Amino acid sequence: MIISLRSLSYEELKQNLDKDDKIVIWSCNLCIKYCSLGGIEKANILEDMLIEDGYGVIGKEIVSESCLLNLVRRHKMNKEDIFRKATAIIVLACESGYECVKTVFNDKKVIKIVRTVGVGGLSSFGRVVLTVPFEWTGLDFNVNGYQLYRVAEKLGLYPDFFDAEKKPKSKMVNIMVNGRQYKVKEGSNLLDALLSLGFKIPHLCYQPELSPAGKCRLCLVKIKGEKGLLPACCTQVEDGMEIIAEGKELNHLRKLILEMIMAECDYKILSRRSELQYLIRKYHINEPRFKLLKKTEPIDESSEVFVRNPNICILCGRCIRACAELSGQRILAFAYRGSKTRVVAELNKPIGHTDCAACMACVDSCPTGALAPKLIYQKTLC
Repeated sequence: MIISLRSLSYEELKQNLDKDDKIVIWSCNLCIKYCSLGGIEKANILEDMLIEDGYGVIGKEIVSESCLLNLVRRHKMNKEDIFRKATAIIVLACESGYECVKTVFNDKKVIKIVRTVGVGGLSSFGRVVLTVPFEWTGLDFNVNGYQLYRVAEKLGLYPDFFDAEKKPKSKMVNIMVNGRQYKVKEGSNLLDALLSLGFKIPHLCYQPELSPAGKCRLCLVKIKGEKGLLPACCTQVEDGMEIIAEGKELNHLRKLILEMIMAECDYKILSRRSELQYLIRKYHINEPRFKLLKKTEPIDESSEVFVRNPNICILCGRCIRACAELSGQRILAFAYRGSKTRVVAELNKPIGHTDCAACMACVDSCPTGALAPKLIYQKTLC
C-alpha cells in the first residue's frame, strides 16, 4: 500500500482556486482511501465544504487506480462533457496518481494535496502504518511501522482530512426510524443514512462508490405513504420520512431473500471473509430451503492477477459497475437470459485475453469471492 499524507491546509487549497472555477474532485479508490484522504466519503465531504464556501463543484470522479495512465485517459473520454467544462481538478491520490492526472489534463488547473511518504500496510490493530519510508523522509525501515500522525508531525504534514480543520455544515432534515427521531443529511442515500445511524441493514449489491442498482433486495424497508417495500439503496432521504428499518417481518423477508440468493451459487465454497458468508452466519442459515442445479462452470485463471469462479457468483452486478464506473474499461457485462444469465468478459473471452487493466476494481467490489486475487486463491488450495 502506498502511504500518503496531506500537504495542504484547507485555506491553502482555496488559495489555488478561484470563485468562478468549475471544479471536479478526482479521487482514487485504492491506497489513498485507506489513508483516509480519498474515496467517495471524503470526496463528498470536500464537495460540501467547497460549496458552502461559494465554490462551484461540477462533478466527482472516483477512479480505481489513478496511477494507471490508460485508465485516467479512459475516464477523461467517458466523462468528456464534464471535463470539457472543468477548469480545476483537485486530485485525492498519491503523487504518482497526481502526475498521471496532470499529464492527461495538461490544459487544466490540477491541484495536488498530498506528499507520498513510502509504503506500508495494516498493523495488528487494523491501523495504517508506514513501514518502508522514502529516503527523503529521513526515516529508517521499521518492521512494526510508524503511526501516520507521528510521521506527519516529523515532516510537517497533516495526518487527517480537511474536515478536521473545518466541519462542513450540510443541511439536515428530520426522519423517524423505528419510532425514533433522527437528523440526517438532506438528499443522502437512505441506506447510507441508516447505516450511519447504527442500523445494520443487510445489502450485497450496493457500494457507496458505485451507482445503486437495487438488485439483491436485502435492504428493503417500509416507508409510510409508499405502496409496498422500497430498496433503501435506491431511495433518497426526504424531510419527515417515517421508516421501519428493522423488525420481525423484515428480518423474515431478508432471510427468505438470502436463501434464494444462496440457491444461485455454490455457497459451500464461499470464503469465510466474504460478505455473503457473513450474512449467512448472521441469519443462522445452515441449509437454504430452495434448491437449484449446482453450477459446474470452468474457473477462469487466465488473468495474471486474479481468478474468476462463476460458480459462486450471485449476479449482483457490482463487478460490472466497478469495471465501468471505477475503471472506465467496461469489459464486464451480463449475457444470456433467465437462469442462464452470466457475467462475461467482452464477447465471452477468458479475462486474460481481454483489454483488462488488472486494476482490481472488480475484485475489490465482489461480495462473494467469485473474483479473488490469485495469490489468495492459490493459498486456499494449499
